[in-house]
Amino acid sequence: MTLTVAKPTIRRREVLTWLGQSAVFQSLSTTDLQLFLPSIRILNFKPMDRVIGEGRFSSALYIVISGHFKVLRPSGVVVPMLQPEELDALYEFHAGDCFGEYSLIDNQPASASVVAADSAQAIQIPRREFNSVIMSDYRVAKSVYHNLLLLLTGRLRRSLRV
Repeated sequence: MTLTVAKPTIRRREVLTWLGQSAVFQSLSTTDLQLFLPSIRILNFKPMDRVIGEGRFSSALYIVISGHFKVLRPSGVVVPMLQPEELDALYEFHAGDCFGEYSLIDNQPASASVVAADSAQAIQIPRREFNSVIMSDYRVAKSVYHNLLLLLTGRLRRSLRV
């Protein structure tokens, strides 16, 4: 994976807006969202960059800013000659969506791989810092975990309709 950290010209207000648009952080105030700012990295991805590898530990939550990412079926192989549209994807993530939450919650290896389907940008919140914020504020933790639960059950329900 070749990634670059975005230029530091991104303003705090932009990051707070991106966080606030994510289902994970809905209902949090700007003051609450600011708790996450010190640990955030903005990452740039090229098409076919692997963000999370199946069977590997993912140590962060990712919030999509732009572009989109594909979740590959378990044991989906990324072959350099493949084009992003040829990937056998279980799910796609777009602006405002998050991924990496499974490993963030249960501290287990990733159950699938996630790759950038095109040029994309995402916020990365490392597990350690995420947990630090969550453990320091019960109200924020309750809201974030409630939102994650709604997000995960929604995905499960959609997958069962297919």
